[in-house]
Amino acid sequence: MQTTVQGTTTDPADADQQIIASVLAGDRDAFSVLIQRYSDPLYRHALGMTGSPDVAEDILQQSFIKAYHHLAEVRGRFDAWLFRIVANGCKDWLKNIRRTHVSYEEDDQPSNYATPDEDLDRSELRRDLDQALAHLAPSLREAFVMKHVEGRSYEEMADLLGTTVGALKMRVHRAREALQALLEEKYA
Repeated sequence: MQTTVQGTTTDPADADQQIIASVLAGDRDAFSVLIQRYSDPLYRHALGMTGSPDVAEDILQQSFIKAYHHLAEVRGRFDAWLFRIVANGCKDWLKNIRRTHVSYEEDDQPSNYATPDEDLDRSELRRDLDQALAHLAPSLREAFVMKHVEGRSYEEMADLLGTTVGALKMRVHRAREALQALLEEKYA
């Protein structure tokens, strides 16, 4: 995506590099532009990976702090580099959660369902889906969340993850198969 500013075309990657240069030159406040630009999509990714709003927020905060401290090490596109930091934070959390067998609580969002039975069915289905997702390998879960929760294209996913479209299609396919098998056990 490119934007036009006063008759010139500005590539977001170029704009990010200008902001990074400003931060490295001592303008600490310039980093807030990057935070505002990338917080929402990265938060949605972390939420999809962890299932917990609080954990997603923590991972996002830690990722921005890490990015700030290592800003001079950015090579290539900042958004892809930052995405990897967040994705790795999510994978680390998933590894730790499996090791300690701690489960996260459901969010306290109000229900849009008309009856308590519908709300209960939704809660049960969500819990079952979250449990099934938790059993997936982190790479499969990441691919599934990016494709089916975040709605990213395979090309965008490949760009962010540094892999091929074919590899990602296979991960998404394997994730769907694994989820189907896990959920069929209960709903068959």
